[in-house]
Amino acid sequence: MLHTHEFPILEHSTQPRAILDPVKQEKPFPPLCLLTFFEEVLVDFVDKQGAKPIGRYRSEMKEFPIYQARVQGVDLCLCQAVVGSAAAAMQSDYLFGKGVDKLMLCGAAGVLEAIPEGEVLLPVRALRDEGASYHYLAPSRYVEVSAEAVAAARAVLTRHKVPFAECTTWTTDGFYRETEEMVEYRRREGCLTVEMECAAVAAVAQFRGKVFGQLLYSGDVVVGGQAYDDRGWYDNMSAREKLFTLALESAIALAKGA
Repeated sequence: MLHTHEFPILEHSTQPRAILDPVKQEKPFPPLCLLTFFEEVLVDFVDKQGAKPIGRYRSEMKEFPIYQARVQGVDLCLCQAVVGSAAAAMQSDYLFGKGVDKLMLCGAAGVLEAIPEGEVLLPVRALRDEGASYHYLAPSRYVEVSAEAVAAARAVLTRHKVPFAECTTWTTDGFYRETEEMVEYRRREGCLTVEMECAAVAAVAQFRGKVFGQLLYSGDVVVGGQAYDDRGWYDNMSAREKLFTLALESAIALAKGA
């Protein structure tokens, strides 16, 4: 069914098949996938684990190798994540179409409160201030992250006694439009972090009947009334390596139902 509206962003179709659909290949990918923005950490893991390439996600920006590894008796695929809601929706839908059923994503986020750099954050829902999610789900203010994935990550973090905060994340596709008044508005409604992918991937997963979870670490400080501080978040290797390990273990727990 086609739902029309005065504003195109609020129009959507509930028709499950599209003219161009991701289609399973003869040999599907493992049903568990870990996506990470941390290319350097992923490459190191692939080298140490002897992970094998099983495919490529092709885009105009570059080709992203997809690897397969076996960890704690569980087969999974791994790939570098793409940036931005539209790109992330395409990549996750492609992976779901190739046989992935459960997807864990790890990355960094800006924080809207005074949170120390490198702290672990667990999104439970995302505010849909982007465009891609509206092509998968009817308009709403939020989209929930899969409860099953949240529970798996929570259990891993608790077992390792890693301090973390469950949060609502603000997903935006307006990187250079995070104005002081908008940041304050998002803070007042309870958003703790800001990033560019969570709502889109959560919407794709919900539409496709898949499971999606995400772990973030606190990066730059996006708070009005004070000078912007990126805190060198993209060079925080200890935080990136730690989060990758926790996300991997969370993915394994998700697959095992632990």
